[in-house]
Amino acid sequence: MVRIVIAHVVVVCLAMPNPAASQGTGATIAGTVVDSTKGALPGATVTIRQVETGAKRATVTDDQGRFQAPSLEPGTFEVVVELSGFQTTVRDGLRLSVGQHVVLNLVMQVGQVGERIVVSGSAPLVETRRSGLSALVEERQIRDLPLNGRDFSQLTLLQPGIVASASTDRSLDRGMGTQISVAGARPNQISYVLDGADVNFQGNQSPGSAAGGLLGVDTVREFQVLVNNYSAEYGRSAGGIVTAVTRSGTNAFHGAGFEFLRNGALGAKNYFAAADEGKPPLNRNQFGGHLGGPVRKDRMFFFASYEGLRQDRGLSLVARVPSRATRARTDMSPAVRPYLMMFPEPNGPETGASGLYSTTVTEPTTENYFVIKVDNTLTANDSIALRYSFDDASVVSPLTVPLFAVNQHTRAHFFTGEYKRIISSSTLNVFRVSWNRPYEETVNVDQVSINPALFFIPGTQFGAITVSGLTPIGTDTGTPTFVDYKNLQVMNSLTWVRGRHTVKTGASWTRWFNDQNSAFTKGGSYNFSSIDNFVRNITNTFEGTVPGSSTDRQWRQNLIGVFVQDDIALKSRLTLNLGVRYEFITVPTEVNGKVAHMVSPSDAAPVAGGPLFKNPSLGNIAPRVGFAWDVSGDGKTSVRGGAGAFYEPILGNIYRAYGNRTPPYFQQANIRTPTFPDPFTGVVGVRNRLDLVEFDLQNPLRLQYNATFQRELLPDTVVTAGYLGSRGYHQIRNIEANQAVPQVLSDGQYFFPAGQARPNRNFESIRLRTTDGNSWYHGLIVGLSKRFSRGLQMQASYTLGRSTDEGSQAVGSADFGNSFQPRYGPDRHDNFGVSDFDVRHNFVFSYSYLVPAPASWKAAASALAGGWQVSGVVSLRSGTPFSPVLGFDRARALPRSGGAGQRPNWATGATSSSAILGGPTQYFDPNAFTLPDPGYFGNVARNALTGPGYATWDAALFKNVPLGTRFRLQIRLEAFNVLNRINFGLPEATVFNSAGRVENAGEISNIVGTPRLVQLGIKVEF
Repeated sequence: MVRIVIAHVVVVCLAMPNPAASQGTGATIAGTVVDSTKGALPGATVTIRQVETGAKRATVTDDQGRFQAPSLEPGTFEVVVELSGFQTTVRDGLRLSVGQHVVLNLVMQVGQVGERIVVSGSAPLVETRRSGLSALVEERQIRDLPLNGRDFSQLTLLQPGIVASASTDRSLDRGMGTQISVAGARPNQISYVLDGADVNFQGNQSPGSAAGGLLGVDTVREFQVLVNNYSAEYGRSAGGIVTAVTRSGTNAFHGAGFEFLRNGALGAKNYFAAADEGKPPLNRNQFGGHLGGPVRKDRMFFFASYEGLRQDRGLSLVARVPSRATRARTDMSPAVRPYLMMFPEPNGPETGASGLYSTTVTEPTTENYFVIKVDNTLTANDSIALRYSFDDASVVSPLTVPLFAVNQHTRAHFFTGEYKRIISSSTLNVFRVSWNRPYEETVNVDQVSINPALFFIPGTQFGAITVSGLTPIGTDTGTPTFVDYKNLQVMNSLTWVRGRHTVKTGASWTRWFNDQNSAFTKGGSYNFSSIDNFVRNITNTFEGTVPGSSTDRQWRQNLIGVFVQDDIALKSRLTLNLGVRYEFITVPTEVNGKVAHMVSPSDAAPVAGGPLFKNPSLGNIAPRVGFAWDVSGDGKTSVRGGAGAFYEPILGNIYRAYGNRTPPYFQQANIRTPTFPDPFTGVVGVRNRLDLVEFDLQNPLRLQYNATFQRELLPDTVVTAGYLGSRGYHQIRNIEANQAVPQVLSDGQYFFPAGQARPNRNFESIRLRTTDGNSWYHGLIVGLSKRFSRGLQMQASYTLGRSTDEGSQAVGSADFGNSFQPRYGPDRHDNFGVSDFDVRHNFVFSYSYLVPAPASWKAAASALAGGWQVSGVVSLRSGTPFSPVLGFDRARALPRSGGAGQRPNWATGATSSSAILGGPTQYFDPNAFTLPDPGYFGNVARNALTGPGYATWDAALFKNVPLGTRFRLQIRLEAFNVLNRINFGLPEATVFNSAGRVENAGEISNIVGTPRLVQLGIKVEF
């Protein structure tokens, strides 16, 4: 055991990341065949055989001795070269990974063909043919590293240039999986590809299930992240692409069964749980297995996998509620009393008008996931692969004030079929079709019985009440909702090799059938600007759906793309990558004609009928260019660089919600100072609040560029260093388009005179999704990777990055927990700042080590000491930025509601660094800020403060026990956040409301990640 502890400490103190691999779901072997004098050998037959399945690919060298075999399934290969008058040359032990481009320079000796020269060795690690930056997550990493929830997508965070977007709110319409930013891209600009087919959910972010992860640890063979300037083959994304490959059967039967158990006994208590509370209960079972093997040797194979999850998790919730003094106020409005008394009494510290209430509740989770795949070699030149996967998950999540809960449910069907045809030794065609159907729904669950007489809108549901200084109470007014996001994809690509050129060209067509019903403020939502105003029934705003409105829509849309990519070997050591992609959308249509638009926010009313917006994509020509230089000619040093244009198509995640909320089919009341609790009492001619997609959209575009250096320092060890950059144009912003018009003073300040009306007096708030934003990213990456050998694999990466923009929201203010609508929408520069997902420093280190047993020990002792393995992941990153804000409209700018991103002034002498106090009680000093004069904005910049940093260590200890010659028992002990480091979330950012300074300004009441969790796993493999 001492050796095991020492092993953990040793590997944590070392740091080594994965070399960049090339693009594609398949692998490529290319190279030259020469004689002993380095003369080219044309006409040599090169046979490439996959060892596990016996599949063969044959090609012939050209007049320069060159050969290439693209689109090979990942696995272990043997390369045999034959030519009359020369000995047969064999290169074995080549293990190829997804997207890898391996260069082999083979030397043949004069002799008889029957004589064989066998050279063994692993594939080179340094990328010498592709300019784009990408990163590989290998099979051993997926199987060996500790993954909380067995969510393999967490491993994307191991790679340089990729950071966790900790402030991204996980929700069904915005992604439930691991949220990431790739080289400065927004999380919704990432595409996820499985076996070559798009598997993004409607939110266009990480396609995790309702259970909050992406299962498939035992199903996915490997996956790759395309980070920057990938080839023209890839579209649909302006950011990164995560592309995974499912495991296949082989000529030998292989399988496993497993179960992982977790309970609260060995875990740690939540930092914010009440002192007199025990540890929250936890019972979690994750179980399943897989089996793969031959149906017909060397021809047909199958692979099947199942995984189930059953969990009852206790949650420690902390809410800010009215204090006992507030509850006892004699001036409380009778109309408010029954609603205020819904809040539970505080059971923690009380400070004036409010106090803390903490409780432990149970969150039940169920998930079932399975995959089946069949691979069939029809002839020497024809093969097909069919894969079907299914996932169904349900979670009942209580809201922070747990009188209400939300049942979140996902169900996903993914089918992909692929037909591969070898037309000639230099020409390959791949045809792929897929039918994917991710379904998402949410349903409100009342934990208490609510008298319908308390509903704000009769016949709907209980609504919500937001009070500045208190935790909101009520239902999720965006529920119930469902999205049935069906899509059909047809893709074809043709690759041919001619002399120096490797050309790949193709086309793709995707058809979306997007059926949905997205409730919005169902039941209505009241906003109060302070606790005192709530008590005295002085309302701020009300938002609610007018009875008779409908948000059920059946959207239809197409995405069409064509591309050509030419990789030119200018010299034996220099490759030029040239590509161009043309990709465009069709304007969405609605089956029942429920489409309306406004050409300008100043129009008197929406126009019924299409189009929803003008098509901005018809000129989307995206060139890509890059180079790769093998500096020394031995494949051990490379310099690469390139640049390209990448468009973000206008798809359902951008227009869905807003396109569903346009009159005359939907009406949204937005009432200032309404009557409570009957919002329509005394209101004459309710004015709608509008959500609009800008009619004259521009297509979002990101220019990506990079320069990288790679060097093999030692056998199986590679260092990578480089620069990544991007420049975004026409980025999506969400703004208030019906604000008051300010005076511009001589010093450039805005001043809003009192008593102004909204410019378009036919409406209240008009929230507009526009495409006028800009973004910038600069990043430096350093990494070191050691491929598994001698029992050890390690990877480390460090990214120093800075992302800035004029707004980070793509869907709405709920995209990020630290987001606010711009305080003055027409001036995009006024909202400039570091991005809501910016992480300045990010370091990740992973390791896996087979602890050797002492050679001198006897058999029994050696069996006890042998078979031990340690692995782990260490993550360190700086904090997320946030803005101190006002909870009311101090500037008189007429935002949508509340302060909507208005910020205070700096107090004399205060700065971004001096304002940070640290600690959860008061993370920042509220006295560092003062109220601006009425009618003015404050001078604190957007995202001027940085939240707490993050550090965690996940570790695993395995014992591998042989059971005969074919079976192995593995016992695993895994701990997440081993040291129980408290990673605090962002503090309460509202500094002032209409009643003055907010009592809990700067207070932190939540953590990021989890307290220490421990689980035991058992696995039997054969």
